[in-house]
Amino acid sequence: MNQTVSCWQKDKLGRKQDAEFLYNYLVGQVAKRREQDRPGSYVLNVDSVWGGGKSFFLDGFAEDLEQHEHIVVRINAWKDDHAQDPYVAIMAAIDTALLPYTVKKTKLKSSWEKAKSSGGAIALRVAGAVTKGLIKKHTGVSLDDLGDIVSGDVAQTAVEEGGKVVSEQLEKLFDGTLEAMIEGFQTTEKATADFRKRLEKILEELGGEERKPIFILVDELDRCRPSYAVQLLERVKHLFDVDGIVFVFATNSDQLKHSIAGAYGVGFDGFSYLKRFFDRTYVFEEPSIEELVKSLCDGLPAGKIRAPLNKLDEAIWTGCRAMGFDLRAIFQVMEIIENAAVSWPHKIPMDVSLLFPVCANFYLTGKAKWPDDRDFRDNPEWVMKRYRRNHDGSETDRSFNLSYIYRQAQSKLGALSHSISAQRAGNLTEDYIFDIFSPEWNGIYADELQPSIQAQILPLVVNAGRLTSDR
Repeated sequence: MNQTVSCWQKDKLGRKQDAEFLYNYLVGQVAKRREQDRPGSYVLNVDSVWGGGKSFFLDGFAEDLEQHEHIVVRINAWKDDHAQDPYVAIMAAIDTALLPYTVKKTKLKSSWEKAKSSGGAIALRVAGAVTKGLIKKHTGVSLDDLGDIVSGDVAQTAVEEGGKVVSEQLEKLFDGTLEAMIEGFQTTEKATADFRKRLEKILEELGGEERKPIFILVDELDRCRPSYAVQLLERVKHLFDVDGIVFVFATNSDQLKHSIAGAYGVGFDGFSYLKRFFDRTYVFEEPSIEELVKSLCDGLPAGKIRAPLNKLDEAIWTGCRAMGFDLRAIFQVMEIIENAAVSWPHKIPMDVSLLFPVCANFYLTGKAKWPDDRDFRDNPEWVMKRYRRNHDGSETDRSFNLSYIYRQAQSKLGALSHSISAQRAGNLTEDYIFDIFSPEWNGIYADELQPSIQAQILPLVVNAGRLTSDR
């Protein structure tokens, strides 16, 4: 079985269909631009909320692209935002992706080395090395010397002598600085043009007769420092605007624009600013509650949470729907559930009928308590509905009323004796409640006066709820 199939086998949100459409769309856009003699890169932003499958989409999309024999460059912007200049991180990622090709082709390797060399001047320019060197060249004064000219004992002496030396030096410095800045700008522009030209030539060689574009996939931009995110977008716009390159960003655009707006100050229009960089934005369809919870449940540790019929996702999404939770609330509640599951120390699993109400209540109120209001104890919507059709055409209700299960199970937490005396009733719901506690005393010695280990869910959730996501 090939990798692409195995990747998409885990697709629960329909991202494979998104990938198929976007591949044809992007290849078509590159071809159209070439026909219209409008060379340049194409930049697509894939927009989705956290948990919407962006990173999973990029993984699957990358495998699809490789099957179509495209060169694929992967960039995790958040992991790279320690770099001073995003240009270096992008070039390093491209260098890695091109390595299998440059090793085989000496001429291509030489061309790529020249492109990197011309790009080196660009990196130096950003680091300030070019400007500092040119200022020294034009003025004879380094920026480091400037502090000595205008401060300390030298400044005091200069004042006493009428400031003549300082005035002459500063005048020379300011005149020379302008010349240096102009020369530095021209140097950078020349290096940029040379870099683009060399990069485009390399892409033509790599693309073959079909001139297949190279795809650069950028993830986690919305998690970066705002200044780094802006720099990266600027780099893409000004340096890599080359025919044969397709950028695909996967972002939570709402989070990204607020982050950028926060960096620039109140009133800054982050949305309009972002639109400058993207040719198009593709918005993933919001997943249904069922799809979203199922996707998030797949990331939970196995064997930590018990649910009727082993349908943990259904038990949770019916609860979320019964509570009227929106997607943001679901993410928050699922985070608490995940934190609790990871931290549960016992072999006997927690029961979802007890775990979900405490997590949901903590999200709503921030309080540590077993909820006793109607929303949890008597909610007619928190039901896993099941019906069995009989031979006579009638139906038997075999549903699991999780509100009822919570109410009954919570009342038995204080001491195991409350559940040991119980017996199977031949009723699905009552038998399920019986089995919440039976592993604690069935066949093993247990202190009947001790509370059930299920009672430990409450303090566990309190701590789990204090963990916050960095997303």
